[in-house]
Formats: sequence, C-alpha cells, structure tokens
Amino acid sequence: HFPPVLRIYYSMQLIGEIFKNTDTALWRCTFVPGGEGYFEGVKAVGDFSDTQIVLYYPHTTIELEGERLSIDKYCDGDLRVKGKIRAIRTIDERR
Repeated sequence: HFPPVLRIYYSMQLIGEIFKNTDTALWRCTFVPGGEGYFEGVKAVGDFSDTQIVLYYPHTTIELEGERLSIDKYCDGDLRVKGKIRAIRTIDERR
C-alpha cells in the first residue's frame, strides 16, 4: 500500500496518461495533489455546482465531478477549479 500522498500522485499521473491519448492540441489541464485543477483554452463554462462543473472547448466538453468544487479564477481561457476533483469525463463533439 502506498501512503495517501503517493496514491494521489499516481492517480494524477494516470489521469495525465488518459488525457495524453486524447486530442489536447486545443486545451490543456493540470491537476495538483488535493484535487484542484488548472485548465487552459476554456471557451465557456456551462452548468456548475459544488459537485459538478462543465467546461466547453472547441470540439470537446469536459465534465468534472467532485466535492466542494468552485471556480477560483477564469481569465482569457484559463480557469482554476478548487475543491476535490474526483472524476473527469470528456465528450468529443466531432462524432
């Protein structure tokens, strides 16, 4: 068993590998231990609550699920989400 900090690190690495295999030429995201996330290239924010945030990119929608989610900063397409992001779902709009 790994200590909690290493589990978070390896979970974030897994998420990074998943996103590496998608079309991220128009957007980028970074996750930090504790569950926060930084997103680049956001065109619009859809529905949001403390458990779900929807982000729109060209040809892609990202749905974030978690706990105590909030939008901390949003400027020029860069967005910071605070709280604990637990799940991420991407939807390719080109299909």
